[in-house]
Amino acid sequence: MWPAARIAERDGVTREAVLKLVRDHAAQHGLAVERDGRGRIALINVVQYDHLRGRYADPSKAQASKAAAPPAPAPADSYDEALRQRAWHDVEKRRLEVGDLRKQLLRRDRYEAAVAQAAAEMARYIDQLPQEADAIGRALGLENVHTLRLELKNAAARMRAKIAGAFQAMAAEAPATDEEVPAE
Repeated sequence: MWPAARIAERDGVTREAVLKLVRDHAAQHGLAVERDGRGRIALINVVQYDHLRGRYADPSKAQASKAAAPPAPAPADSYDEALRQRAWHDVEKRRLEVGDLRKQLLRRDRYEAAVAQAAAEMARYIDQLPQEADAIGRALGLENVHTLRLELKNAAARMRAKIAGAFQAMAAEAPATDEEVPAE
């Protein structure tokens, strides 16, 4: 237990600043203090004070230099940790914005729509294969074009199945995250 004047001297701030912070922490977080006969704060649990100050104090309002305060481990719910996470979030957001402006990123929904559209277009071209039976039959000098048309229809069905399998294999290998897909 230390008096406020000793803590103020250690931290390089005024005694009044320490007492104001102690009153706040005593009321809100149960900081242990000893009072004199008139009810004033006489002694402060300095270990608990340092812990609460590191956890709940606003570093932007600190009056003393950072070197005066002993380094404390950063708990996950401290103000500094919240600022650090916010800074990383802002950096990541800006990185994505810049990538989007430079046309280096694709939105996943647009990418999936483009792949589906390309697959549908390929299927449409493959389905037109049996319609070429007359031209192929004339070029080969065949009289029974109907048999050729049936064989081309079967070949188209096999091609569609192979392409669908290839697209399913690509989808299975793709990451299942909602992150941006880099452009090639």
